[in-house]
Amino acid sequence: MRILISCIPFDRGRSGISTYIRNVVGELAAQGHDLTLLVEPGDAGFFPGFRTIQAPGWTRRAVCSMLWHLLILPFRIRRKEYDFCLIAAANRRAFACYPLFTVAVVHDLAQYHVAGKYDRLRMFYLKHVLPFFIRRAPAVLAISRSTARDLETFWRVAPQKIRVVWNGLSLPEVSNPLHDWPERNGLAAEPYILYISRIESPGKNHLNLIRAFELLPERLASRCRLVCAGADWHGAEAVHAAAANSSRRGRILFPGFLPAGDLEAAFRNAACYVFPSFFEGFGLSLIEAMHYRVPCCCSNNSSLGEIGEGAALLFDPRKPEEIAAALTTILESEETRSRLIAAGEERARAFRWSTHAAKIAGWCREAAVSHSAAVLFGIPVARVATAEALDRIAELAGRPPAGRCRILVTLNVDFLVNALPVCFHRAVPGLLPVLRRADFVCADGMPVVLLSRLLGCPLPERVAGADLVPLLAERAARDGLRLYFLGGAPDQTRKAEAILLERFPGLRIVGIDTPFVSPDDTEESRRQDAEICARINAARPDLLLVAFGNPKQELWLGRNAAQLKAAAAIGIGGSFNFLSGSVRRAPRWMQRSGLEWVYRIVQEPARLWKRYGLGLLKFGWLAGWSAAASWIGALLPNCREPVFAFREKENVVEAECSGVHRLGNPERRTILAARLEADRRRCPLRFRNAGPLLRFQLRAHRLL
Repeated sequence: MRILISCIPFDRGRSGISTYIRNVVGELAAQGHDLTLLVEPGDAGFFPGFRTIQAPGWTRRAVCSMLWHLLILPFRIRRKEYDFCLIAAANRRAFACYPLFTVAVVHDLAQYHVAGKYDRLRMFYLKHVLPFFIRRAPAVLAISRSTARDLETFWRVAPQKIRVVWNGLSLPEVSNPLHDWPERNGLAAEPYILYISRIESPGKNHLNLIRAFELLPERLASRCRLVCAGADWHGAEAVHAAAANSSRRGRILFPGFLPAGDLEAAFRNAACYVFPSFFEGFGLSLIEAMHYRVPCCCSNNSSLGEIGEGAALLFDPRKPEEIAAALTTILESEETRSRLIAAGEERARAFRWSTHAAKIAGWCREAAVSHSAAVLFGIPVARVATAEALDRIAELAGRPPAGRCRILVTLNVDFLVNALPVCFHRAVPGLLPVLRRADFVCADGMPVVLLSRLLGCPLPERVAGADLVPLLAERAARDGLRLYFLGGAPDQTRKAEAILLERFPGLRIVGIDTPFVSPDDTEESRRQDAEICARINAARPDLLLVAFGNPKQELWLGRNAAQLKAAAAIGIGGSFNFLSGSVRRAPRWMQRSGLEWVYRIVQEPARLWKRYGLGLLKFGWLAGWSAAASWIGALLPNCREPVFAFREKENVVEAECSGVHRLGNPERRTILAARLEADRRRCPLRFRNAGPLLRFQLRAHRLL
């Protein structure tokens, strides 16, 4: 899958969030995904070998980075270049809108638990701005049940959007072969209590840990040291001052930031690991200590209590005497140490980054199947009802144009008949690529809906194109969208305009044009198209309604989308005729049952019987092969999922199909993405290790 990952902020690699980003990026890449990383200025060097997009230099300040990520970045994302987006630190950054399926990872909401953790400006952002936009995210990943509860309680995120996926165990890629960190820090000859965290107050609770160390019995404190490793952060001065004023200041050590190569030696030589933080979204270093067989004690709150329950001694981090009691028990009781070491080692095995990354990718695949599109004959059809389709069209029309006018399609049997060739009827050249690359396709035809059900990716209902025009006019009047009518018979288009303006007084129709356009791509037609586009652009519409009929309207939009400055355009066929009353709609019961075509044949038998008869015959042929392929393929389970990549040396997009035996909707979506990638690069698509049964399905679904 093509994944866009926001690695902002990365904290120069010195925080828990940076550890999370490094591991998730590494595992997703190892699992074969194509990654593009968004990084802060100067951070590209932390990700060698990865494709990166660097934020502008002026975003180095935190407030500028927040604003750029929130308000500018979402509109710079090219939706068709990625399958989904991952915001790796959504408790600090978000999007104002989500141009594609996005998983927002929230590590913790510590601002609600630790007083004074941030300044007033940042607290306002974290408590009032960020929650509003995270609630709009398609999916929210919480790294602990504690964070999930906080998301529901404080940010009011809908529970159905939240999934809990535990982090993995973070181990350094390289280790100092000398293992001499204790010797270099004067710790080789005596046991020590270890705490690895940013030196931050009050959040990381170093002050109570120092007080607890002062409460230890002299028999323990005289032979044991307290080691607080980590880089200085907010409030570090108070921590250093407390240590300097402590009665046991000579026994407290601050070795600074701990390089990855020294982590193993630091853990393995520790007598005890303590994690007294007031609040943690996920205590990564606690899992590391358990893995290295260090007996642990930790706070009984947030995710620490969740991870440590049964595998570490728990204490109230607000009470130094409880911290001291836990430390004393571990340092003096060999039985307790042995029990905690065994339980901790077992607990650590439950945390794997590979599992975490796979669950993220799997979630996005599920979303693609459930919420995105049903792939029918290589055309992605949105799984939406009429109300959702209306919302989506209004949303696309309300956005600024993104390089070209967005093309919206209401797919029915006529479209498929014209776009797909069979042995007894040719296709209209150029129509299928337009349908595949359209920004939004909905099903306007009961046969299309029925086929989706046969293929196991059911569309919720028919979205009738003739019904959309008055509904869109009503929404445009409400939202202030500007409409432009292109095509149709002049009298009928003018009559439709008058009816809509009378029905919806606030409606703004900024232009009407009823030219004749040629379906052929000639010099004369290009000159005429340029003049039409100039008239449309001068009116500055948000939504262009094109009534040339299929396939002419889709071919015209495909040729001219780059010239048009309207936000979106939709082909509406003969909707103006229905709206003006010159052609009557079928009764409601016939519309609901999918028999409107019968009524239309009765109305105009001489003109329509051949078109509808041939259309149903051709569609039945196509649907029969497609359904047969799906049913045969369903007998064999897939061992793997198809993946694809661009081979630069050979100039080919290669789809690896080893272990793939059936083409369900997720597999068809992947193959369609490979097909579109090949079309974008103007190179062949090659299928590797595709057996005869799979190739039969590819042909039947029109993906080969």
